[in-house]
Amino acid sequence: MLFLILAILSTWIALAGFGVVSKNTGIQDWIIDRGEHRAAVIKGFLVSTVLALWLLSLVAFFGTVGDLKGIAIVVLGIWLAIPVFVIRVILPLLDRDEHGSARFMTPRETDQWTEANNKPAGLLLGRDAKGRDVRYAGEAHLITVAPNRSGKGVGAIIPNLLTYSGSVLVVDPKGENARVAARKRTEIGKTYVLDPFDTTGLATASYNPLSRITADNPDAADDAAALADALVVRGPDDDSHWDDEAASFLEGVILFVALHEARERQHLGTVREIITETPERFNQILEIMQDCGGLVARTANRFLGKSEREASSVLSTAQRHTKFLDSERMTRVLGTAAGLSFSELKKNQGTTIFLCIPPDRLDTYGRWLRLMVNEALQDMASTDRKPDLPVLFLLDEFAALGKLQSVKRAMGLMAGYGMRLWPFLQDLSQLKATYGDVAQTFFANAGAVQWFGVNDIETAKQISETIGQQTVVMRESDGDTSSHARSLLTPDELMNLPNETQILMFQGKRPLPCQKLRYFDDPAFSGMWDVDPQR
Repeated sequence: MLFLILAILSTWIALAGFGVVSKNTGIQDWIIDRGEHRAAVIKGFLVSTVLALWLLSLVAFFGTVGDLKGIAIVVLGIWLAIPVFVIRVILPLLDRDEHGSARFMTPRETDQWTEANNKPAGLLLGRDAKGRDVRYAGEAHLITVAPNRSGKGVGAIIPNLLTYSGSVLVVDPKGENARVAARKRTEIGKTYVLDPFDTTGLATASYNPLSRITADNPDAADDAAALADALVVRGPDDDSHWDDEAASFLEGVILFVALHEARERQHLGTVREIITETPERFNQILEIMQDCGGLVARTANRFLGKSEREASSVLSTAQRHTKFLDSERMTRVLGTAAGLSFSELKKNQGTTIFLCIPPDRLDTYGRWLRLMVNEALQDMASTDRKPDLPVLFLLDEFAALGKLQSVKRAMGLMAGYGMRLWPFLQDLSQLKATYGDVAQTFFANAGAVQWFGVNDIETAKQISETIGQQTVVMRESDGDTSSHARSLLTPDELMNLPNETQILMFQGKRPLPCQKLRYFDDPAFSGMWDVDPQR
Protein backbone atom coordinates (compact mmCIF):
# COMPACT_ATOMS: atom_id res chain seq x y z
CA MET A 1 0.00 0.00 0.00
CA LEU A 2 2.85 2.34 0.81
CA PHE A 3 4.36 1.68 -2.60
CA LEU A 4 1.03 2.32 -4.35
CA ILE A 5 0.70 5.67 -2.62
CA LEU A 6 4.27 6.55 -3.54
CA ALA A 7 3.71 5.46 -7.15
CA ILE A 8 0.59 7.61 -7.51
CA LEU A 9 2.40 10.53 -5.89
CA SER A 10 5.40 10.13 -8.18
CA THR A 11 3.19 10.00 -11.27
CA TRP A 12 1.42 13.18 -10.13
CA ILE A 13 4.79 14.87 -9.57
CA ALA A 14 5.87 13.87 -13.07
CA LEU A 15 2.66 15.21 -14.59
CA ALA A 16 2.94 18.54 -12.81
CA GLY A 17 6.70 18.81 -13.05
CA PHE A 18 6.79 18.30 -16.79
CA GLY A 19 4.10 20.87 -17.43
CA VAL A 20 1.32 18.57 -18.64
CA VAL A 21 -1.19 19.46 -15.96
CA SER A 22 -1.98 23.04 -15.07
CA LYS A 23 -4.72 25.04 -13.48
CA ASN A 24 -6.28 27.35 -16.01
CA THR A 25 -8.28 30.35 -14.80
CA GLY A 26 -11.19 28.33 -13.48
CA ILE A 27 -12.34 27.08 -16.89
CA GLN A 28 -11.03 23.55 -16.93
CA ASP A 29 -9.05 21.91 -14.15
CA TRP A 30 -6.82 19.84 -16.38
CA ILE A 31 -5.41 20.74 -19.77
CA ILE A 32 -3.84 17.59 -21.13
CA ASP A 33 -2.09 16.90 -24.38
CA ARG A 34 -2.23 13.17 -24.94
CA GLY A 35 1.31 12.79 -26.27
CA GLU A 36 2.72 14.67 -23.31
CA HIS A 37 0.46 12.70 -20.96
CA ARG A 38 1.91 9.40 -22.21
CA ALA A 39 5.43 10.69 -21.70
CA ALA A 40 4.56 11.85 -18.21
CA VAL A 41 3.02 8.49 -17.30
CA ILE A 42 6.22 6.77 -18.44
CA LYS A 43 8.30 9.19 -16.40
CA GLY A 44 6.03 8.60 -13.42
CA PHE A 45 6.47 4.86 -13.83
CA LEU A 46 10.25 5.26 -13.87
CA VAL A 47 10.07 7.36 -10.72
CA SER A 48 7.92 4.67 -9.09
CA THR A 49 10.56 2.09 -10.03
CA VAL A 50 13.20 4.11 -8.22
CA LEU A 51 10.90 4.40 -5.20
CA ALA A 52 10.29 0.64 -5.28
CA LEU A 53 14.01 -0.08 -5.24
CA TRP A 54 14.42 2.45 -2.44
CA LEU A 55 11.70 0.74 -0.43
CA LEU A 56 13.22 -2.69 -1.00
CA SER A 57 16.62 -1.42 0.08
CA LEU A 58 15.11 -0.12 3.33
CA VAL A 59 13.50 -3.47 4.03
CA ALA A 60 16.73 -5.28 3.15
CA PHE A 61 18.65 -3.07 5.54
CA PHE A 62 16.23 -3.05 8.49
CA GLY A 63 14.07 -6.16 8.00
CA THR A 64 14.46 -9.92 7.86
CA VAL A 65 14.79 -12.14 4.81
CA GLY A 66 11.13 -13.14 5.20
CA ASP A 67 10.08 -9.51 5.24
CA LEU A 68 12.14 -8.88 2.15
CA LYS A 69 10.55 -11.76 0.23
CA GLY A 70 7.02 -10.75 1.20
CA ILE A 71 7.51 -7.09 0.38
CA ALA A 72 9.29 -7.98 -2.87
CA ILE A 73 6.35 -10.07 -4.05
CA VAL A 74 3.84 -7.29 -3.24
CA VAL A 75 6.00 -4.58 -4.80
CA LEU A 76 6.64 -6.65 -7.91
CA GLY A 77 2.94 -7.36 -8.35
CA ILE A 78 1.92 -3.72 -8.01
CA TRP A 79 4.83 -2.57 -10.14
CA LEU A 80 3.75 -4.91 -12.98
CA ALA A 81 0.08 -3.96 -12.53
CA ILE A 82 0.72 -0.26 -13.14
CA PRO A 83 1.83 -0.53 -16.81
CA VAL A 84 -0.95 -3.06 -17.49
CA PHE A 85 -3.49 -0.60 -16.06
CA VAL A 86 -2.01 2.28 -18.05
CA ILE A 87 -1.91 0.31 -21.33
CA ARG A 88 -5.34 -1.32 -20.96
CA VAL A 89 -7.30 1.54 -19.42
CA ILE A 90 -5.63 4.96 -19.45
CA LEU A 91 -4.10 5.10 -22.95
CA PRO A 92 -7.22 3.79 -24.75
CA LEU A 93 -9.23 6.53 -23.08
CA LEU A 94 -6.75 9.14 -24.25
CA ASP A 95 -6.67 7.76 -27.79
CA ARG A 96 -10.40 7.96 -28.39
CA ASP A 97 -11.31 11.14 -30.28
CA GLU A 98 -13.85 9.94 -32.84
CA HIS A 99 -16.27 12.68 -31.75
CA GLY A 100 -13.70 15.47 -31.77
CA SER A 101 -10.27 16.32 -30.45
CA ALA A 102 -10.81 19.92 -29.36
CA ARG A 103 -8.65 21.11 -26.49
CA PHE A 104 -7.03 24.25 -25.14
CA MET A 105 -3.42 25.24 -25.59
CA THR A 106 -1.10 23.23 -23.39
CA PRO A 107 1.32 25.08 -21.09
CA ARG A 108 4.14 24.19 -23.47
CA GLU A 109 2.23 25.60 -26.46
CA THR A 110 1.42 28.71 -24.44
CA ASP A 111 5.12 29.14 -23.64
CA GLN A 112 5.96 28.90 -27.33
CA TRP A 113 3.27 31.40 -28.29
CA THR A 114 4.20 34.03 -25.72
CA GLU A 115 7.87 33.78 -26.66
CA ALA A 116 7.23 33.98 -30.42
CA ASN A 117 4.91 37.01 -30.14
CA ASN A 118 6.90 39.05 -27.63
CA LYS A 119 7.88 41.60 -30.30
CA PRO A 120 7.43 45.36 -30.87
CA ALA A 121 4.59 44.56 -33.28
CA GLY A 122 2.89 42.43 -30.63
CA LEU A 123 -0.48 43.76 -29.51
CA LEU A 124 -1.44 43.15 -25.88
CA LEU A 125 -4.41 40.84 -25.35
CA GLY A 126 -4.10 39.47 -21.81
CA ARG A 127 -2.01 37.51 -19.32
CA ASP A 128 -1.45 33.77 -19.18
CA ALA A 129 -1.56 31.55 -16.09
CA LYS A 130 2.07 32.44 -15.33
CA GLY A 131 1.36 36.18 -15.46
CA ARG A 132 3.13 36.74 -18.78
CA ASP A 133 1.85 39.06 -21.51
CA VAL A 134 -0.13 37.33 -24.23
CA ARG A 135 0.38 39.23 -27.49
CA TYR A 136 -0.42 38.91 -31.16
CA ALA A 137 2.40 39.98 -33.47
CA GLY A 138 1.03 38.58 -36.72
CA GLU A 139 0.14 40.66 -39.76
CA ALA A 140 -3.54 39.68 -39.95
CA HIS A 141 -6.44 41.63 -38.45
CA LEU A 142 -7.97 41.16 -35.00
CA ILE A 143 -11.57 41.07 -33.72
CA THR A 144 -12.97 41.53 -30.22
CA VAL A 145 -16.51 40.45 -29.32
CA ALA A 146 -17.66 41.72 -25.92
CA PRO A 147 -20.74 43.61 -24.69
CA ASN A 148 -20.82 47.15 -23.36
CA ARG A 149 -19.12 47.81 -20.03
CA SER A 150 -17.31 44.47 -20.08
CA GLY A 151 -13.78 45.87 -20.25
CA LYS A 152 -12.96 46.47 -23.93
CA GLY A 153 -11.46 49.86 -23.19
CA VAL A 154 -9.59 49.05 -19.98
CA GLY A 155 -8.45 45.63 -21.18
CA ALA A 156 -7.65 46.03 -24.87
CA ILE A 157 -7.85 49.55 -26.31
CA ILE A 158 -6.09 51.62 -23.65
CA PRO A 159 -3.33 49.06 -22.86
CA ASN A 160 -2.31 49.12 -26.52
CA LEU A 161 -2.54 52.90 -26.78
CA LEU A 162 -0.13 53.04 -23.85
CA THR A 163 2.37 50.53 -25.24
CA TYR A 164 2.19 50.25 -29.04
CA SER A 165 4.94 52.21 -30.78
CA GLY A 166 3.29 52.15 -34.21
CA SER A 167 0.73 54.62 -35.53
CA VAL A 168 -2.86 54.29 -34.33
CA LEU A 169 -6.25 55.53 -35.45
CA VAL A 170 -8.83 54.98 -32.72
CA VAL A 171 -12.59 55.43 -32.79
CA ASP A 172 -13.22 56.89 -29.35
CA PRO A 173 -16.97 57.45 -28.86
CA LYS A 174 -16.78 58.71 -25.28
CA GLY A 175 -13.44 60.51 -25.58
CA GLU A 176 -12.20 58.41 -22.65
CA ASN A 177 -9.30 56.90 -24.56
CA ALA A 178 -8.00 60.34 -25.48
CA ARG A 179 -8.39 61.70 -21.95
CA VAL A 180 -6.49 58.73 -20.50
CA ALA A 181 -3.84 58.04 -23.14
CA ALA A 182 -3.28 61.23 -25.20
CA ARG A 183 -0.31 62.33 -23.07
CA LYS A 184 1.44 58.99 -23.51
CA ARG A 185 0.68 58.92 -27.23
CA THR A 186 2.18 62.40 -27.56
CA GLU A 187 5.41 61.00 -26.11
CA ILE A 188 5.37 58.33 -28.82
CA GLY A 189 4.55 60.61 -31.77
CA LYS A 190 2.37 63.40 -33.08
CA THR A 191 -1.20 63.22 -31.79
CA TYR A 192 -4.41 64.66 -33.26
CA VAL A 193 -7.88 64.75 -31.72
CA LEU A 194 -10.90 65.18 -33.98
CA ASP A 195 -13.64 66.05 -31.50
CA PRO A 196 -16.56 68.04 -32.96
CA PHE A 197 -18.62 67.92 -29.75
CA ASP A 198 -15.77 68.67 -27.32
CA THR A 199 -16.05 65.40 -25.39
CA THR A 200 -12.37 65.41 -24.40
CA GLY A 201 -11.68 69.03 -23.49
CA LEU A 202 -8.65 68.83 -25.82
CA ALA A 203 -7.99 71.06 -28.81
CA THR A 204 -9.61 69.60 -31.92
CA ALA A 205 -7.99 69.29 -35.32
CA SER A 206 -9.82 69.31 -38.65
CA TYR A 207 -9.80 67.23 -41.79
CA ASN A 208 -11.16 68.21 -45.21
CA PRO A 209 -11.96 65.08 -47.28
CA LEU A 210 -11.98 67.09 -50.50
CA SER A 211 -8.36 68.19 -50.06
CA ARG A 212 -7.09 64.98 -51.67
CA ILE A 213 -9.31 65.34 -54.76
CA THR A 214 -7.21 67.54 -57.04
CA ALA A 215 -6.88 68.05 -60.80
CA ASP A 216 -3.45 66.40 -60.86
CA ASN A 217 -4.69 63.33 -58.96
CA PRO A 218 -5.35 60.50 -61.46
CA ASP A 219 -7.52 58.80 -58.82
CA ALA A 220 -9.71 61.85 -58.23
CA ALA A 221 -12.86 60.16 -59.56
CA ASP A 222 -12.21 57.02 -57.49
CA ASP A 223 -11.63 59.13 -54.39
CA ALA A 224 -14.88 61.00 -55.01
CA ALA A 225 -16.71 57.67 -55.42
CA ALA A 226 -15.26 56.34 -52.15
CA LEU A 227 -16.28 59.54 -50.38
CA ALA A 228 -19.83 59.26 -51.72
CA ASP A 229 -19.96 55.62 -50.62
CA ALA A 230 -19.02 56.69 -47.10
CA LEU A 231 -21.80 59.28 -47.05
CA VAL A 232 -24.50 56.83 -48.15
CA VAL A 233 -25.29 54.22 -45.50
CA ARG A 234 -26.57 51.05 -47.13
CA GLY A 235 -28.11 47.94 -45.66
CA PRO A 236 -26.43 44.53 -45.76
CA ASP A 237 -28.07 43.50 -49.04
CA ASP A 238 -26.80 46.32 -51.27
CA ASP A 239 -30.05 46.30 -53.26
CA SER A 240 -31.29 49.86 -52.75
CA HIS A 241 -31.74 51.56 -56.12
CA TRP A 242 -32.19 54.96 -54.54
CA ASP A 243 -29.06 54.67 -52.41
CA ASP A 244 -27.02 53.67 -55.45
CA GLU A 245 -28.38 56.53 -57.52
CA ALA A 246 -27.83 59.02 -54.67
CA ALA A 247 -24.21 57.86 -54.28
CA SER A 248 -23.60 58.20 -58.02
CA PHE A 249 -25.11 61.69 -58.00
CA LEU A 250 -23.09 62.77 -54.96
CA GLU A 251 -19.91 61.48 -56.60
CA GLY A 252 -20.36 63.95 -59.48
CA VAL A 253 -21.26 66.86 -57.19
CA ILE A 254 -18.23 66.17 -54.96
CA LEU A 255 -15.96 66.12 -58.00
CA PHE A 256 -17.49 69.39 -59.22
CA VAL A 257 -16.94 71.13 -55.88
CA ALA A 258 -13.38 69.82 -55.50
CA LEU A 259 -12.24 70.73 -59.03
CA HIS A 260 -14.37 73.67 -60.15
CA GLU A 261 -15.44 75.70 -57.11
CA ALA A 262 -13.32 78.47 -55.61
CA ARG A 263 -10.66 77.21 -53.21
CA GLU A 264 -12.43 78.49 -50.08
CA ARG A 265 -15.60 76.61 -51.14
CA GLN A 266 -13.92 73.25 -51.72
CA HIS A 267 -15.44 71.36 -48.79
CA LEU A 268 -18.44 69.16 -48.01
CA GLY A 269 -20.44 72.11 -46.72
CA THR A 270 -20.63 73.35 -50.32
CA VAL A 271 -21.83 69.92 -51.49
CA ARG A 272 -24.65 70.11 -48.95
CA GLU A 273 -25.42 73.68 -50.00
CA ILE A 274 -25.74 72.72 -53.69
CA ILE A 275 -28.13 69.81 -53.19
CA THR A 276 -30.38 71.87 -50.90
CA GLU A 277 -30.57 74.94 -53.17
CA THR A 278 -33.82 76.28 -54.57
CA PRO A 279 -34.98 74.45 -57.71
CA GLU A 280 -34.06 77.41 -59.90
CA ARG A 281 -30.53 77.76 -58.52
CA PHE A 282 -30.05 73.98 -58.47
CA ASN A 283 -30.88 73.73 -62.19
CA GLN A 284 -28.45 76.57 -62.92
CA ILE A 285 -25.67 74.65 -61.17
CA LEU A 286 -26.52 71.51 -63.17
CA GLU A 287 -26.15 73.52 -66.37
CA ILE A 288 -22.74 74.74 -65.19
CA MET A 289 -21.77 71.14 -64.45
CA GLN A 290 -22.73 70.13 -68.01
CA ASP A 291 -20.04 72.49 -69.30
CA CYS A 292 -17.32 70.94 -67.09
CA GLY A 293 -16.94 67.78 -69.13
CA GLY A 294 -16.04 64.30 -67.93
CA LEU A 295 -17.76 62.66 -65.01
CA VAL A 296 -19.12 65.97 -63.72
CA ALA A 297 -20.97 66.60 -67.00
CA ARG A 298 -22.21 63.01 -67.18
CA THR A 299 -23.62 63.30 -63.66
CA ALA A 300 -25.59 66.41 -64.60
CA ASN A 301 -26.78 64.84 -67.86
CA ARG A 302 -27.99 61.68 -66.11
CA PHE A 303 -29.85 63.66 -63.48
CA LEU A 304 -31.52 65.98 -65.99
CA GLY A 305 -32.48 62.97 -68.11
CA LYS A 306 -34.51 61.38 -65.31
CA SER A 307 -38.23 61.77 -64.91
CA GLU A 308 -39.29 64.43 -62.44
CA ARG A 309 -40.43 61.78 -59.98
CA GLU A 310 -37.20 59.77 -60.14
CA ALA A 311 -34.99 62.87 -60.00
CA SER A 312 -36.89 64.07 -56.94
CA SER A 313 -36.38 60.71 -55.20
CA VAL A 314 -32.65 60.67 -55.97
CA LEU A 315 -32.23 64.22 -54.70
CA SER A 316 -34.21 63.62 -51.51
CA THR A 317 -32.14 60.47 -50.81
CA ALA A 318 -28.90 62.44 -51.26
CA GLN A 319 -30.25 65.14 -48.94
CA ARG A 320 -31.15 62.55 -46.30
CA HIS A 321 -27.67 61.02 -46.30
CA THR A 322 -25.94 64.41 -45.98
CA LYS A 323 -28.20 65.98 -43.36
CA PHE A 324 -25.48 65.69 -40.70
CA LEU A 325 -23.56 68.37 -42.61
CA ASP A 326 -26.09 70.98 -41.45
CA SER A 327 -24.34 70.96 -38.06
CA GLU A 328 -21.88 73.80 -37.60
CA ARG A 329 -19.78 71.50 -35.43
CA MET A 330 -19.47 69.12 -38.37
CA THR A 331 -18.55 71.79 -40.88
CA ARG A 332 -15.93 73.12 -38.45
CA VAL A 333 -14.19 69.79 -37.96
CA LEU A 334 -14.47 69.04 -41.69
CA GLY A 335 -12.76 72.39 -42.24
CA THR A 336 -12.21 74.53 -45.29
CA ALA A 337 -8.43 74.14 -44.95
CA ALA A 338 -6.68 70.85 -45.60
CA GLY A 339 -6.00 70.20 -41.88
CA LEU A 340 -4.34 66.91 -41.01
CA SER A 341 -3.56 64.14 -43.48
CA PHE A 342 -4.26 60.50 -42.68
CA SER A 343 -1.19 59.58 -44.72
CA GLU A 344 0.85 60.72 -41.70
CA LEU A 345 -0.13 57.45 -40.04
CA LYS A 346 2.12 55.66 -42.51
CA LYS A 347 4.74 58.31 -43.12
CA ASN A 348 5.42 59.21 -39.47
CA GLN A 349 5.49 56.15 -37.20
CA GLY A 350 3.86 56.77 -33.83
CA THR A 351 1.23 59.20 -35.13
CA THR A 352 -2.11 58.94 -33.33
CA ILE A 353 -5.55 60.16 -34.43
CA PHE A 354 -8.50 60.06 -32.02
CA LEU A 355 -12.00 60.23 -33.54
CA CYS A 356 -14.32 61.31 -30.72
CA ILE A 357 -18.09 61.59 -30.74
CA PRO A 358 -20.61 61.10 -27.89
CA PRO A 359 -22.51 57.78 -27.97
CA ASP A 360 -25.87 59.60 -27.97
CA ARG A 361 -24.86 61.34 -31.21
CA LEU A 362 -23.83 58.20 -33.07
CA ASP A 363 -27.19 57.66 -34.74
CA THR A 364 -27.17 61.15 -36.22
CA TYR A 365 -23.48 61.72 -36.80
CA GLY A 366 -22.20 58.18 -37.32
CA ARG A 367 -21.66 59.14 -40.96
CA TRP A 368 -18.85 61.43 -39.88
CA LEU A 369 -17.07 58.46 -38.29
CA ARG A 370 -17.69 56.45 -41.47
CA LEU A 371 -16.25 59.29 -43.48
CA MET A 372 -13.09 59.56 -41.38
CA VAL A 373 -12.41 55.81 -41.31
CA ASN A 374 -13.06 55.55 -45.03
CA GLU A 375 -10.69 58.42 -45.80
CA ALA A 376 -7.99 56.93 -43.58
CA LEU A 377 -8.28 53.57 -45.36
CA GLN A 378 -8.13 55.31 -48.73
CA ASP A 379 -4.91 57.04 -47.69
CA MET A 380 -3.45 53.73 -46.50
CA ALA A 381 -4.14 52.19 -49.90
CA SER A 382 -2.74 55.13 -51.87
CA THR A 383 0.43 55.55 -49.78
CA ASP A 384 3.05 53.13 -51.07
CA ARG A 385 5.37 53.31 -48.08
CA LYS A 386 5.08 50.33 -45.74
CA PRO A 387 5.88 51.31 -42.13
CA ASP A 388 8.15 49.27 -39.87
CA LEU A 389 5.17 48.64 -37.58
CA PRO A 390 1.67 48.24 -39.08
CA VAL A 391 -0.78 51.10 -38.63
CA LEU A 392 -3.38 49.97 -36.09
CA PHE A 393 -7.08 50.84 -36.53
CA LEU A 394 -8.89 50.46 -33.18
CA LEU A 395 -12.51 50.49 -34.35
CA ASP A 396 -14.65 50.66 -31.22
CA GLU A 397 -18.43 50.70 -31.77
CA PHE A 398 -17.74 49.10 -35.13
CA ALA A 399 -21.44 48.63 -35.92
CA ALA A 400 -21.95 52.41 -35.83
CA LEU A 401 -19.83 52.71 -38.98
CA GLY A 402 -22.40 50.79 -41.00
CA LYS A 403 -21.38 48.88 -44.10
CA LEU A 404 -18.26 50.31 -45.74
CA GLN A 405 -16.79 48.87 -48.93
CA SER A 406 -13.34 50.10 -47.90
CA VAL A 407 -13.56 48.15 -44.63
CA LYS A 408 -14.80 45.03 -46.40
CA ARG A 409 -11.90 45.22 -48.84
CA ALA A 410 -9.38 45.87 -46.08
CA MET A 411 -10.60 42.90 -44.00
CA GLY A 412 -10.15 40.72 -47.07
CA LEU A 413 -6.50 41.71 -47.26
CA MET A 414 -3.76 40.83 -44.82
CA ALA A 415 -0.64 42.93 -44.68
CA GLY A 416 -0.74 44.36 -48.18
CA TYR A 417 -1.22 47.93 -47.01
CA GLY A 418 0.85 47.84 -43.82
CA MET A 419 -2.11 48.07 -41.46
CA ARG A 420 -4.17 45.98 -39.07
CA LEU A 421 -7.86 46.52 -38.40
CA TRP A 422 -9.22 45.70 -34.96
CA PRO A 423 -13.03 45.95 -34.91
CA PHE A 424 -14.84 45.80 -31.55
CA LEU A 425 -18.32 44.25 -31.59
CA GLN A 426 -20.93 43.83 -28.87
CA ASP A 427 -22.16 40.55 -30.35
CA LEU A 428 -22.14 38.64 -33.61
CA SER A 429 -25.61 39.79 -34.63
CA GLN A 430 -24.23 43.31 -35.12
CA LEU A 431 -21.79 42.15 -37.77
CA LYS A 432 -24.37 39.96 -39.52
CA ALA A 433 -26.93 42.77 -39.56
CA THR A 434 -24.40 45.08 -41.21
CA TYR A 435 -22.49 42.82 -43.58
CA GLY A 436 -24.83 39.86 -44.06
CA ASP A 437 -23.15 36.68 -45.25
CA VAL A 438 -19.84 38.49 -45.69
CA ALA A 439 -19.57 38.68 -41.90
CA GLN A 440 -18.00 35.24 -41.77
CA THR A 441 -15.15 36.49 -43.98
CA PHE A 442 -14.14 38.87 -41.20
CA PHE A 443 -13.47 35.95 -38.86
CA ALA A 444 -11.88 33.81 -41.55
CA ASN A 445 -9.28 36.52 -42.18
CA ALA A 446 -8.67 37.41 -38.53
CA GLY A 447 -5.38 36.33 -37.01
CA ALA A 448 -6.68 36.78 -33.47
CA VAL A 449 -10.21 36.75 -32.04
CA GLN A 450 -10.92 37.82 -28.46
CA TRP A 451 -14.11 36.81 -26.63
CA PHE A 452 -15.25 37.80 -23.14
CA GLY A 453 -18.31 38.85 -21.19
CA VAL A 454 -20.59 36.93 -23.56
CA ASN A 455 -24.21 37.52 -22.55
CA ASP A 456 -26.34 36.45 -25.52
CA ILE A 457 -27.08 32.86 -26.40
CA GLU A 458 -26.55 33.09 -30.18
CA THR A 459 -23.04 34.46 -29.79
CA ALA A 460 -22.29 31.84 -27.12
CA LYS A 461 -23.51 29.07 -29.43
CA GLN A 462 -21.29 30.20 -32.29
CA ILE A 463 -18.23 30.49 -30.06
CA SER A 464 -18.90 27.03 -28.68
CA GLU A 465 -19.20 25.60 -32.19
CA THR A 466 -16.04 27.40 -33.30
CA ILE A 467 -13.99 26.07 -30.39
CA GLY A 468 -15.17 22.56 -31.22
CA GLN A 469 -16.00 19.30 -29.51
CA GLN A 470 -13.98 16.84 -27.49
CA THR A 471 -14.52 13.13 -27.01
CA VAL A 472 -15.63 12.18 -23.50
CA VAL A 473 -15.21 8.51 -22.51
CA MET A 474 -17.46 7.02 -19.84
CA ARG A 475 -17.12 3.66 -18.11
CA GLU A 476 -20.36 1.75 -17.79
CA SER A 477 -21.38 -0.35 -14.79
CA ASP A 478 -20.44 -3.54 -16.64
CA GLY A 479 -16.89 -2.27 -17.15
CA ASP A 480 -17.25 -1.34 -20.83
CA THR A 481 -16.51 2.15 -22.06
CA SER A 482 -18.49 4.39 -24.40
CA SER A 483 -17.53 7.69 -25.99
CA HIS A 484 -19.65 10.80 -26.41
CA ALA A 485 -19.23 14.25 -27.93
CA ARG A 486 -19.07 17.24 -25.63
CA SER A 487 -18.37 20.87 -26.43
CA LEU A 488 -15.03 21.95 -25.05
CA LEU A 489 -16.98 24.91 -23.67
CA THR A 490 -20.76 24.81 -23.74
CA PRO A 491 -22.78 28.00 -24.34
CA ASP A 492 -23.76 28.00 -20.67
CA GLU A 493 -20.13 27.74 -19.57
CA LEU A 494 -19.15 30.57 -21.91
CA MET A 495 -21.87 32.83 -20.54
CA ASN A 496 -20.77 32.10 -16.98
CA LEU A 497 -17.02 32.53 -17.28
CA PRO A 498 -15.41 34.50 -14.44
CA ASN A 499 -15.33 38.25 -15.12
CA GLU A 500 -11.54 38.25 -15.33
CA THR A 501 -11.42 35.44 -17.91
CA GLN A 502 -11.37 35.65 -21.68
CA ILE A 503 -10.97 33.22 -24.58
CA LEU A 504 -8.37 33.98 -27.26
CA MET A 505 -8.30 32.21 -30.61
CA PHE A 506 -5.32 32.54 -32.92
CA GLN A 507 -5.32 31.42 -36.53
CA GLY A 508 -4.20 27.80 -36.77
CA LYS A 509 -3.82 27.42 -32.98
CA ARG A 510 -5.79 25.93 -30.12
CA PRO A 511 -7.92 28.34 -28.05
CA LEU A 512 -6.27 29.93 -25.04
CA PRO A 513 -8.18 30.89 -21.87
CA CYS A 514 -6.36 33.67 -20.06
CA GLN A 515 -6.80 36.71 -17.84
CA LYS A 516 -8.04 40.08 -19.06
CA LEU A 517 -5.99 43.23 -18.55
CA ARG A 518 -7.01 46.21 -16.42
CA TYR A 519 -4.59 49.06 -17.01
CA PHE A 520 -5.64 51.11 -13.97
CA ASP A 521 -4.63 48.53 -11.35
CA ASP A 522 -1.75 46.94 -13.25
CA PRO A 523 1.78 47.98 -12.18
CA ALA A 524 3.02 47.44 -15.75
CA PHE A 525 1.12 50.59 -16.83
CA SER A 526 1.99 52.71 -13.82
CA GLY A 527 2.78 56.33 -14.73
CA MET A 528 1.67 55.95 -18.33
CA TRP A 529 -1.93 57.05 -18.06
CA ASP A 530 -3.89 60.04 -16.80
CA VAL A 531 -6.94 59.88 -14.56
CA ASP A 532 -10.11 60.47 -16.55
CA PRO A 533 -11.77 63.51 -14.93
CA GLN A 534 -15.18 62.39 -16.21
CA ARG A 535 -15.16 59.01 -14.42
